[in-house]
Amino acid sequence: MMSRTLRRFFVLCAASVAFVFSPTVWAQSSQSILNLEKQFRAHTLEGESLIQVSYSPASDLFITSASDGKLRVWSAPESIRREFTTPNQSMLFNARIAPDELSVISAAYNGSATRWSIDSQLLRNHGPHLSGVTDVEILPGQLGIVTSSDDGSIRFWSNTGDLLRRIERPGVTRHMALAQSRDFIAASQDIGEVTLLTTSGDLLQILSTSQGRLNDVIFSPDQKQLLTAGFDGTIKIWDVSQPNKPLPLVRTIPAFAGAGWVEGLALTRSGLLASASDDGVLRIWSTQGDLLSSIKLSDHHLMSLSFSPDGRRLLVAAQDGTVSVLTVNQPR
Repeated sequence: MMSRTLRRFFVLCAASVAFVFSPTVWAQSSQSILNLEKQFRAHTLEGESLIQVSYSPASDLFITSASDGKLRVWSAPESIRREFTTPNQSMLFNARIAPDELSVISAAYNGSATRWSIDSQLLRNHGPHLSGVTDVEILPGQLGIVTSSDDGSIRFWSNTGDLLRRIERPGVTRHMALAQSRDFIAASQDIGEVTLLTTSGDLLQILSTSQGRLNDVIFSPDQKQLLTAGFDGTIKIWDVSQPNKPLPLVRTIPAFAGAGWVEGLALTRSGLLASASDDGVLRIWSTQGDLLSSIKLSDHHLMSLSFSPDGRRLLVAAQDGTVSVLTVNQPR
């Protein structure tokens, strides 16, 4: 099966998309919201590469995972606490850090989800899948983990590595989000659909977003809204307060002219929404859809982003492996 990276390359070629960026960093609108502290090279990447960045839910610890096959745990920007490398340096699509910060788990192109303890001991491989593992979520308590795959499947695993359940979906199942307090999961497909499942694998419903390939899906802090973003450049907010009933569309944030794909989303508890786009620009929105601030961070695509637990810092990863560190102030 064609890899996500190659598929993306061919889509770009077919569409003849060409973006021209200014190499300088600039900001517009309410500049006080965003302040760029520094930029550092977390991974050295070239071409159609992939990188994900994610804060721990409990502290300022964060992780990066990339198509160079490396997962890095950072205690601070430019300060690597631990590094893990996949066998044969198989590219990583994503990774998660456990809420207790004692382990990390990676989703790799080699078809395995691998869990390590923070002291670098290999704990468990979950797989193999028929194709690359695109994302992974750590379920609460002793429920195990759930993985998504390039083969479209969503799989539930025990903590000891036993396959408990497998749900087949068409296309590629690309990104997942966990509504932990409400015991359900959202998994996005590249055909513009989101599959909602309970944490035990029961199907709640399939949502059609009409957004084309979905690059990210996240929950609001109260887990009653679902945000989707992707190929068409729009961001949609859905009411999931009753996940087993038809989901009302709350709001659509229209595509921003020239921005290309929305690659990643992040949301603070206070309601600041951040989006990372192909034009190298980070944008901050209200959940009412108002553009509050923007800053150009890279001549490359922005691939992912993550707020610190207190919402005061934002990490943004670009396609060349550079991570931008920004402070975030509440708009007045």
